Amino acid sequence: MLSGSQSIVLRAGQTFASRGEPVASVFLPVSGVVGYVREMTTGHDVVVAAVGREGIVGGTAMGMARHEYRILVLLEAEGYLVHIDSLRRAFNEREGFRAAVLADIGRQWTEATSLVACARLHSHRQRVARWLLTMLDKSVWAPLLLTHDDLARMVGGARHAVTSVLNALRRKGAIDHVRGRLDVVDRALLVQEACECYPRSADPADALERR
Repeated sequence: MLSGSQSIVLRAGQTFASRGEPVASVFLPVSGVVGYVREMTTGHDVVVAAVGREGIVGGTAMGMARHEYRILVLLEAEGYLVHIDSLRRAFNEREGFRAAVLADIGRQWTEATSLVACARLHSHRQRVARWLLTMLDKSVWAPLLLTHDDLARMVGGARHAVTSVLNALRRKGAIDHVRGRLDVVDRALLVQEACECYPRSADPADALERR
């Protein structure tokens, strides 16, 4: 499958696919984070799931003719662009690969449903901390090159609320940030600030490696 792929770099803020666009290819990241964005009629954009080096971007649309979400690059990503026909052929012909793709789709679905409950029940502070940890887990890059607007889109809240949370986390010593750049200074403290959703959504292999 990779023999016919193209090695590419996707810049932060770049749209990989728009809602309603024909499904032509998928992206296999080796770094960075790409998000699925739901565009609301109010003009708000909300990230409903994110994919890093653990998954396939666009794989959930494998059985569809068109993309249901806008796919937006959240953190600059390197990886492989694979034609959708190559993915479908490997999926149909190789049992092990098929199992891996289905497991990835399941993880993405679990994350998306978790975010629904998280947005309904948890505070901006908890959700910001959870997203920062999630982005750190999914990407190989540090620091996180994120703006307050980027985080507001992920959290599903107002920019000023995100700014207030980031300032509070910096005062506590959990993070340090300047315009467009965020460093996690004390990961353990940030985990304490995050909601209960984070431990359940964290990759077990990553958690084991950190211990």
